[in-house]
Amino acid sequence: MSSIASLIKLQEVDTQLQEIRELLGDLPVKVDELSQKEKSFVEEITQAKTRIKEIDLDMSKKDHNAKAIQTKIQKLKDQLFLVKTNKQYDALSQEIDYLKEELDSIETGELEISFEKDTLAEKTEAHENNLESLTSDLHERKSNLELLIEESSEKKKNLENIRQSIIADISDAIVSKYNRVLSARNGVAVVEVLDASCSGCGSMVPPQKKAEVKKGNSIYSCDVCSRFLYWPTQKKD
Repeated sequence: MSSIASLIKLQEVDTQLQEIRELLGDLPVKVDELSQKEKSFVEEITQAKTRIKEIDLDMSKKDHNAKAIQTKIQKLKDQLFLVKTNKQYDALSQEIDYLKEELDSIETGELEISFEKDTLAEKTEAHENNLESLTSDLHERKSNLELLIEESSEKKKNLENIRQSIIADISDAIVSKYNRVLSARNGVAVVEVLDASCSGCGSMVPPQKKAEVKKGNSIYSCDVCSRFLYWPTQKKD
């Protein structure tokens, strides 16, 4: 097999490999993104529920302290009617005021963490609803991905083996250039000459080069896009 014939076969194999990759498309990426999102939702839900439990415990303590302070305030108010001096009255009044400030602080704290709890509960409910839908979508995409991989893996393996056997018959320098052009030209590195033009980019092929390409004795590239050129009949070699 001539070098250009080997390149033609190599291009055919790479085109089939590209078709397999396109068959999978961005499904592997989407599956990974959904998996990460699912993990993030689960972690956020777990953290939120843990925080809600902490808030419930804190609110219970605050409520207990508030009731205890209210009881103290009431007792001190009852004592106000029993005092006999202004000094005693002022002392009790100051203590009542202090306890009222402490009670206000506790009640403010209760309102703040109650708001936090409501926000967390709402967010958690939304995450749980989204998680159910996301998990269903993820399961479907994973199933599709596994099916596609199973269907294409054997063909992909065979093509990769064929590719290696073809490359073994081509010089390292040509293979290196082929790979560069393949990457730069959207997976098309070998094209035929049609109507005296490169079928890859459409630029004219000079008559002398066209004649040499037709002979097939050496490898020639398009002067514009660098793709390897071959004559249509050489594809049948």
